[in-house]
Amino acid sequence: MNELRIVLPDGSMQEVVANLLAKAGLPVTIRNKRTKEGIIAVDWIDSVVFQRPQEIPLYLKNGHFDVAIVGEDWLANWGCEFPVLLKLPIGRSGNAAVKIVLAVDETGCWRKIEDLPSNIEIATEYVGLVQRFFSERGQIVRVTPSFGNTEHKIRYGAGAIVDVTESGESLCENRLRIIHTIMESHTVVVANPDSWSNKVTRFHIDSFTRLVKGAAQASQYVMLTANAPARSIDRASRIIGGLKGPTCSPLRGMKGWFALQSIVPRKGEQQIIVELLKIGVTDIIVNRDIPLVMS
Repeated sequence: MNELRIVLPDGSMQEVVANLLAKAGLPVTIRNKRTKEGIIAVDWIDSVVFQRPQEIPLYLKNGHFDVAIVGEDWLANWGCEFPVLLKLPIGRSGNAAVKIVLAVDETGCWRKIEDLPSNIEIATEYVGLVQRFFSERGQIVRVTPSFGNTEHKIRYGAGAIVDVTESGESLCENRLRIIHTIMESHTVVVANPDSWSNKVTRFHIDSFTRLVKGAAQASQYVMLTANAPARSIDRASRIIGGLKGPTCSPLRGMKGWFALQSIVPRKGEQQIIVELLKIGVTDIIVNRDIPLVMS
């Protein structure tokens, strides 16, 4: 059996990814905290390792792992192209994609990327990405590696920075102005091309991806159950909707009443409830902890 070797991001994303895998029925047990090696108790997964997100593309490229969860920003930084199997709605502190942005001192006069002077020093973790970006634009810059606290580097001589942001609050707190967005980055599941071309390994990679997708989809839905009178059953069914529509069953001992149940989008949950209440639907129950939706 071609057992999977999986690499996952540590740091701020480790708990987020571990929770997602647990919802997928693939809980990770860390067996060596020093090396961050873990196991998933299924016979088709050999090993799981948490590593720095910055390094994951290289480990995958060099054939050390079969499949990875990693940010598109680090794939772009190293210029790596892998089969992207799934984009995940997860981030360090929310579900939105992060942005890789160019920022300058807010008190300066530079307001767009064309304003930057030739040979400006730019501090960033994304050395490869920034070098290629400005080279393709024909702008000459000096890229200085930054290994953390990049938003502070303008205080110490850099003319600009390229950094990752979700809300932009940290940049504002450091009195920086975003003048250009270089890219948006999602968390993705990617495969080693050689592993993906192997029929047996590909099957296991696909199984892993489907389970992760099911857990990610579940986070976007809630389970809604409600009791509806017969006169409102058609309207209530249309309001609830769901993946393919609600299930409907008569309530025992309650003539003329039916129980409806469906998976509905989390973001539309409150509106659905309000509309149901308007037509006399009662006993509404919402389960917001759905571990898996395989659709």
